[in-house]
Amino acid sequence: MQDPLVNRLKERDEDALAEAKTLYGAGLRALAFRILGNREDAEEVENDAYREAWESIPPAEPASLKSWLLMVTRRRALDRLDAKLAGKRGGGEAEAALDEMEDLLPGEDGRQWAGEIARKETIRRFLSSLPAQKRRIFLKRYWYFLSIREIAAEEGLSESHVKTVLHRSRKSLKDQLIREDLWNE
Repeated sequence: MQDPLVNRLKERDEDALAEAKTLYGAGLRALAFRILGNREDAEEVENDAYREAWESIPPAEPASLKSWLLMVTRRRALDRLDAKLAGKRGGGEAEAALDEMEDLLPGEDGRQWAGEIARKETIRRFLSSLPAQKRRIFLKRYWYFLSIREIAAEEGLSESHVKTVLHRSRKSLKDQLIREDLWNE
């Protein structure tokens, strides 16, 4: 079933963007803010996502406008973070999460891998093999860039438990990459 807002965007209904902002704006800004740590930059990334939706639909026909906007927001925020840091290491949850994942794919840039995570069949199989709570924890950290503290609070767990789950999940992912001959040390 096609998302009604996508259909309205295909028909060039400008009110559809205003409705999308009302429905999804807070989530898009929160995601961009977690990555960038700056409210103004987060708002610009959110607006860029709406502009991309307007310019891309049609011909793009996403099944879910919300999911598509989150993906665009995440990509644009990571691109902006790369541009801002220009080789410098910074703080923030995105940097910390990407640093944690970088050693899983030696020789590849963690940001490049993070941008392609949704398309990697191995990663999809790995995620689908995890129990629901472990999958949520993994995605909250490495897709949405929530802090350990935020994840612990949302999941009703201790921070040390969340760290353990993440550590074991990364190890399991590495083991799967090795088994599938995708690990290159």
